[in-house]
Amino acid sequence: MTFPRMTGLSALLVSAAMLPLAAQAQTYPPSAYQGGAQSQTQVNGSTPLQGAPQQTQQISPQVRADTERAMHYPLPPDFMTRAAATIAELQARNIQPPNSHGTSLSDTIRQISQVPGLAPVLQSHGFTPESFVMGMTTFGMTLAASNGQLPTGMPSPNPSNVALFKAQPEQVTALMQAMGNPPH
Repeated sequence: MTFPRMTGLSALLVSAAMLPLAAQAQTYPPSAYQGGAQSQTQVNGSTPLQGAPQQTQQISPQVRADTERAMHYPLPPDFMTRAAATIAELQARNIQPPNSHGTSLSDTIRQISQVPGLAPVLQSHGFTPESFVMGMTTFGMTLAASNGQLPTGMPSPNPSNVALFKAQPEQVTALMQAMGNPPH
């Protein structure tokens, strides 16, 4: 099963938490997650995209710790369904996360929790600011890792999350569609 990369508004929620990790790792340009061209990606265990950047970069200890935290975070089986509904409601209410580029996961969680109206929406879908940021970051990083978009030497995604992606490709697609990334 193939999935597009996250782009534009679709990646805003993920980028609120993930871009600090990815940008500091310098593995791909921010445009890959903010309005860049959509492309096919693999999450079915096949080889990553041809030409997908795989670099060994100097990564700060904070970025490495945040990356390891996200890569080991277990997604609940119903995460993608609840996240898609949450994103749809946030979009309908025009609630946008703050720009947290360059901040740690902890700072991002703190910033997200301060957005007016966001916490009640998260709570109505069974999330806390932490579980939502961690889940969306883990979702994005698992997708990025599946596509060879993280530098070599970074931790592998939680095997249960990879299995979840493989078992629920329709939910992965539905979450990406809710984020504004129709598959192609």
